[in-house]
Amino acid sequence: MRLPPFLDHPPLPVLRGQRALWQEALLSLVMVFAAACVSYVLMQSGFPSPEALSILFVLPVLAAAIFLDLRLALVTVALSVITYNLVLLPPFWTFDLTNPQAVAKIVVLLIVTLVVSALTTRLRRITGESQARENVLGGLYQLNQDLVGKTTVAQVQAASEACLSALTTVPCQIWYKDVPVDDPLLSEAAQEGASAGAGQVLAPHDPRLILPLIDGENTLGVLVFTPQDHAPFPVELFPPSLLPTLAAQVASALSRAALAEAHEQQVRQADRERFMSAMLSSLSHDFKTPLVGIVGALEALEGRVDSEARDIVADGLAEALRLNRYVVNLVEISRLESGVRPRSEPLHIRDAVSGVLRTLRPLIGRQKFRITVEAGFPLLNLNASLFDLVLLNLIENALKYGPPEGEITIDARVTSDGVEIDVDDEGAGIPPPLREPVFTKFYRAVEGDRKIAGTGLGLYICREIVASYGGRIEAIDPPDGTGACMRVWLPEAATLRLATLEEETE
Repeated sequence: MRLPPFLDHPPLPVLRGQRALWQEALLSLVMVFAAACVSYVLMQSGFPSPEALSILFVLPVLAAAIFLDLRLALVTVALSVITYNLVLLPPFWTFDLTNPQAVAKIVVLLIVTLVVSALTTRLRRITGESQARENVLGGLYQLNQDLVGKTTVAQVQAASEACLSALTTVPCQIWYKDVPVDDPLLSEAAQEGASAGAGQVLAPHDPRLILPLIDGENTLGVLVFTPQDHAPFPVELFPPSLLPTLAAQVASALSRAALAEAHEQQVRQADRERFMSAMLSSLSHDFKTPLVGIVGALEALEGRVDSEARDIVADGLAEALRLNRYVVNLVEISRLESGVRPRSEPLHIRDAVSGVLRTLRPLIGRQKFRITVEAGFPLLNLNASLFDLVLLNLIENALKYGPPEGEITIDARVTSDGVEIDVDDEGAGIPPPLREPVFTKFYRAVEGDRKIAGTGLGLYICREIVASYGGRIEAIDPPDGTGACMRVWLPEAATLRLATLEEETE
């Protein structure tokens, strides 16, 4: 496999692995033979000091210690000593190890070989470590340069994939958050936060290299290198710390981009809500006065017309009342968001439910109501208008989304730390993933909601009102397993000690 661009430099002279063993042995023999030839020629030419020529046999030993394996360097020492004994020590062309000069030559050359080999090995290690650090810094610098100006997760992901693919010459893919479940190895690497494939602990025989993208204590996804020729990823070509460091850099960039996107989305949402709140506040106050006049006029007219016109007036009155409820919702939103604290007063739960049902009478068709108030249920210490608005929105939703002949259950009971009120219908229900979003402003639970009149504000107002008294409202699993069930919990501070003596069911 071709070396990556940032590792593709000319080999240093101290690095091995470029020649076969027989080639290095032949090179050692040639160097010793060359030294012997030069020494012999100089001797025949009348060189005045034959002993001085012994330095020529040190040169192949030094070269072998630097460029060749230690074993070949020792072989070179032996060849140099033998050749030195044959060419320079009398009697010539004889080998005598009892000669003190030959023994001294062996000792000196061995010492030179071992020292030079040790120094060369150290130089190789220092050079390799320096090159590894340079490669790590170079890779990080190039990745950082490519990530400059990338502010979204998609941009960071695309830039990182392109940069790492170019650096390693191996196609790279980043799985952020949505790790494919059909690949068990990717899922396992993401869950355990461990490297996998290409000789790693997890699935060492997989040709891919899979690195987890970890930012702090969170695993954001995985980084996958997939060689095109199905050969194992060449981990040995890279410094051990390079690829994990690059993966950590990518994870950090993705985390920053995700935070920037979330902040930008929050800013846009806040601006949108401020605009909508200001607009709705203005419209609600402008609509409230004329709507009161319209409702009053229709109520007065309803009893003064014939039966045919009475149906038309009744329909108009129902629509005017529905529009009035929307306006009341908008007005209460403005008050709650402005921090107005409503005045509280004693309130009986049954009185509140009865008043709401009278208001919703035009909407009630063939639905049946089952109202249960547990014995000992206390009086509520709330603002009657606001609590009526909570019940009105919950019961109106149950009427709209329940079946035409279904039953709506209202159950009020005492808990250890307050009271609970459930409103349960027999409609299609709310899927668990949507049970929290339905309480956000302008949210509609399903696409089918568009066919039913509404603004998406009712449940949001309910939560804001209940929260102002320290309570909470949530969508829960219905007790009978069908429909939707809304539960309102209020703390003891929102109740009075006077209680209903007997359980009431209607």
